[in-house]
Amino acid sequence: MLKNFGQTITKFHYKKLSSITSACLFLLFLLPSMVYSIIINTKNFLYKIKILKEKKVNAKIICIGNLTTGGVGKTPVTIEFCKYLSQYHKTASLSRGYGGTLEGANIVKNYEDILINESKLIGDELKLLAESSMQCDIIQSKENVQSANKSFAVIASKDRFLGAVKAIDELGAEIIVMDDGFSNRKIQKDLSLLLFDSTKFIGNGFLLPLGPLREPVSEIKRANGIILIDKEDIGNEELKKLSDFLYKKFNKPVFISKFKTDYFYNIKTGKILDITEPAKIFAFSGIGQPEQFYNYIHKNPLLKLIGTKSYNDHYVYTKSDMDEIITLAEDNKTNYIITTEKDAVKIKDHLNSDKIYAMKLKADIDIQNIISTLNFSR
Repeated sequence: MLKNFGQTITKFHYKKLSSITSACLFLLFLLPSMVYSIIINTKNFLYKIKILKEKKVNAKIICIGNLTTGGVGKTPVTIEFCKYLSQYHKTASLSRGYGGTLEGANIVKNYEDILINESKLIGDELKLLAESSMQCDIIQSKENVQSANKSFAVIASKDRFLGAVKAIDELGAEIIVMDDGFSNRKIQKDLSLLLFDSTKFIGNGFLLPLGPLREPVSEIKRANGIILIDKEDIGNEELKKLSDFLYKKFNKPVFISKFKTDYFYNIKTGKILDITEPAKIFAFSGIGQPEQFYNYIHKNPLLKLIGTKSYNDHYVYTKSDMDEIITLAEDNKTNYIITTEKDAVKIKDHLNSDKIYAMKLKADIDIQNIISTLNFSR
């Protein structure tokens, strides 16, 4: 029951539960949500009247954030920003390392090597960032011929200001891309981008825990632009309607990022899966929006999804979990077991089976256009 409680809350936030269950949860969360609202609005007011002040660092800060709880796609977008910017400048990603146990500010990866690689220490998102940095293809640029000698660094720090200072002082970072952190007002941002799911948007519109919002919708005014994340391929016409609506309502430039399946790879061996004939699939995940992951499999005409197993976001897998997943897949006579890349980094180190594959997602996004439109000076 508790294992799936997070999924129940997510369904409540996005109006996917029965009216009776929703009414009970509404009554349960109403008072805590009101208290949270007072706290978050008071904090933002104190920053507005300068009693609390954002600290400036000696580097450009880009924040890839959102107003809602997880599952929007911040980490893939952060990776794409880091890959692009690292062609021209020393770039570091900065994350709090949700789910990890590290204290203080830590260099997870410098420009060459991963220094800390245990997901229990740094969390799944940071591990994914670090491994993606190692895979980063640095392209020679006419603007900067020295761009080929670096990928991007990865910093873990719950205190974003201290993390940024560490990246600057010890690694010489010139641009820092924050994976999440819009609600963190301690550090001054040079560019803030808010991500919204094109189908879920703000859910029921309430603040936590009554709804998925971590900040009131009015705080969109603090952002420089909005990125609509299309994971469900809703169509260009529908995307344009939503984009035009958001632009008129909030007077912010709106950009679109379409997520698509790049390929599947074996978690243990790294071998890319070449599917040329129909196959039966068992899928599992521990992410914020598992249904969206399963939909990617449904869309592939060669893949038939036979069974699924969902866990709470940032779930820490045990050996018994993996044994259960393999047994379920075998009972369903499936050809392959597939999970998300975010889950893959958590199970990779203690995985004995070579039967499990991960889906590599790609965020199709025109970063050069975003930077140019928002007049961001690198």
